Formats: sequence, structure tokens, C-alpha cells
Amino acid sequence: MRRRDAASGKRAPSSLSPDAVGIPQRPEQAAIIAQQTLESRGLVAFGRIAGAHGLRGALRVRLDNPDSDLQAIRRVFVDQLGTPVEYRVRSTSRAGHGSFKMELEGIDYIEQAQALRGAEVYVALDDLPPVAENEFYYFQVLGLPVETTDGRILGRIDEIFFNGANDVWVVKNDCAEVLVPVIDDVVRQIDVEGKRVIIQVIPGLLD
Repeated sequence: MRRRDAASGKRAPSSLSPDAVGIPQRPEQAAIIAQQTLESRGLVAFGRIAGAHGLRGALRVRLDNPDSDLQAIRRVFVDQLGTPVEYRVRSTSRAGHGSFKMELEGIDYIEQAQALRGAEVYVALDDLPPVAENEFYYFQVLGLPVETTDGRILGRIDEIFFNGANDVWVVKNDCAEVLVPVIDDVVRQIDVEGKRVIIQVIPGLLD
């Protein structure tokens, strides 16, 4: 049971849109809505700019999923006040501690790099390599309902993290949270098109 890592396992934002019902937006609400707008354009977040890397405009990008591989990515979109600005990628290399060094065309000075600190970085869905059989991207399973082989609904996948041995899904409902290890003994079916996941409950999973 494998997953592709070019796109991240970032937590899915709330679907609430306060401006749709006339509620004034707080800054954090506006940020969520801006991110949803970018995602509706076929863009998937994979990290955030942590600052400059060196003096010549290179960026240090903190990845949402430290295992992500950016070698095949040729362009990225940087969120600038809710607007995705496209940049061609000159080069990428691992910088340690879950981050990448990334050089973008048009970012040539440290001042330019520092000005982008904190900005979310996106990749276009169309630019992602196709997945092989039994592979999936993190973002494809976030929000999917999880049910057991006997039909019980446990909740939805809210978050994904790596525990050192395997991926773990954080499955939440209104009352509880379940940590589901993504291993063959537990995960029986991932139906991305059908939008559901089926798991086998093993001893201790729901305790």
C-alpha cells in the first residue's frame, strides 16, 4: 500500500465560507478561504517558504510531508495575498530537517526571498506524475470517510503523519479520534473515485 509524496499530507481546511453568510472575516478565516480558492483552481499545497537559503535568492521550503520528492517539479505557484504567482523551478535539493532548497526564476536576491517568507507553495495537479496501481497522493484521501469491514463509519481522514514505521491516518468524527496505521493488515480498500476507505479493525485499534 504505497502513496506518492510529491504532494503533501496537509490537513484539509474547513469548508465553511463565512463571507457567504455575511459574517465578517477574521484574518485566519480569510487565509482559509484564500487557500480554498487556490485549491479550487487545481493547485495542491505541499509546503511553506521558511526563508532565504543563502544570499542569491534561493528559498528554504518547509515541506508538509518531509518525504516529498520535488525532483520532477518544473514549476510552482506561490500564494501572494490569495493570488497564485507562477515561477519556473531552476533547481531543488534537500536541505535537511524536512526542508528543500529551491531556486526559482525571477528570485535572484536575498531580499526577494525574505519577502516570500511564510507564503504557501503549491503545485498544479496536472504537473504531478501519474500514480501507479495501489498508489495515491496524500491529498486524494484527506476528507474521505473511513468505514470498517462490517459497515461501521468511524469518521473522516483529517490528517496524515509518519510515525517512523508507516503512515498513520487521523480519523475524526464529532465525538472521537482514531489513529489508523496505513498497513496492509488494516487498510483493505482505498477507493479514491468512490470516495471511501475500508479498514479491518485489529485488536487495540478502537480501544
